[in-house]
Amino acid sequence: MLCDLDKRDTMVLKGLAISAIVFHNYFHLVTPVQPNEFWFDQTAFTSFLEVVRHPAFTIQAIFSFFGQYGVQVFIFLTAFGLARSYWDAPSSWSTFMCSRVSKLYPMFALAILCWLVLAGTQVSLGNAIRQSGPAIVCTLAGISNLLPAHYRLPIGPWWFIPFILQFYAIWPFMRRLTARFGWRGLVAVALFSLLVTHFASHILARSGINLLQTPIGHMRGLCLGIAAARYPIRINVPLAISALVVLLLGNIYELFWPLTFLAALIVILFLYMRMRASLRNSAVLQVIGHYSMLLFLWNGIVRVPFVSLAKGPLSQLVLGCISAAITFGIAFLIQGIVELVPDLQKKNCETGATCLGNDHASLDSGTIENASEISP
Repeated sequence: MLCDLDKRDTMVLKGLAISAIVFHNYFHLVTPVQPNEFWFDQTAFTSFLEVVRHPAFTIQAIFSFFGQYGVQVFIFLTAFGLARSYWDAPSSWSTFMCSRVSKLYPMFALAILCWLVLAGTQVSLGNAIRQSGPAIVCTLAGISNLLPAHYRLPIGPWWFIPFILQFYAIWPFMRRLTARFGWRGLVAVALFSLLVTHFASHILARSGINLLQTPIGHMRGLCLGIAAARYPIRINVPLAISALVVLLLGNIYELFWPLTFLAALIVILFLYMRMRASLRNSAVLQVIGHYSMLLFLWNGIVRVPFVSLAKGPLSQLVLGCISAAITFGIAFLIQGIVELVPDLQKKNCETGATCLGNDHASLDSGTIENASEISP
């Protein structure tokens, strides 16, 4: 059952999902295959079938078309994790938001700063700030996806930042709704959001607003994540086959397209649960999952210089792997520095405690431990 997923499972799922996303974000820029991600294109699946049958382009086509569904895994895991960690001991809205923002913003701010420096080498730092400043502010405020398109940062994958901030903002409501109405409340919210997305998307598109970049557009995956954490849900074979059929039909007929995101998530979770015994022991996937946030923030920056260099199928594969490897190297370096600082602080605290112990034998260890906990 999905409620059996533990921390190791979530890390492995993150590793699988971010790997698919990183390669998708590169390959869809260098191949003619485009996914039905934020809008439906009836020719997209036909184009995929035409390209994927050529062995030299098979890998690129698969990642370009299907890699975007890795985002659904993160949407599911976000809701699943909150329903596990913040259910029985709810904090105030402001306290909860501050705790989430404090984990996200430092990494994001560093990525923005580095991107501005790189952009400044093309135009000038001043011009880069003037051109992208409003978009940066709106993104940090979590509202850029609710404003016209010119308020979006040029790094496409960063649309997920305001998305996740908005879900954090409505999480207390989702928790109270589920606590009061149970799974029926989640089903009602999922269906209501589906109707809103269907009827409002064409109207909002005139202003460059896409509800599929907001929690409303992906409420089905969020609700499934909450339900999976709170109820004994099992994805059986008939359900998985039905989801696969919907996934295929939704990439051919627009009527079924809004259901493809949930259908893809169900198929992915079914396959993972079937291969769970072997996948959850993969140290590589666990490490990749551990760096998933940094990989997400940096892959959109790193890929840029490699796009124009991909002239043929072999160069596409090689440069895609090099781009992914450099992204991982940057993530590894930054994460190492982040983890090194607390270790140094801890060592300094321990050294200070030892000195205090030598100078003041009457100072008890409990006081030292408490002092180290509040050390900056």
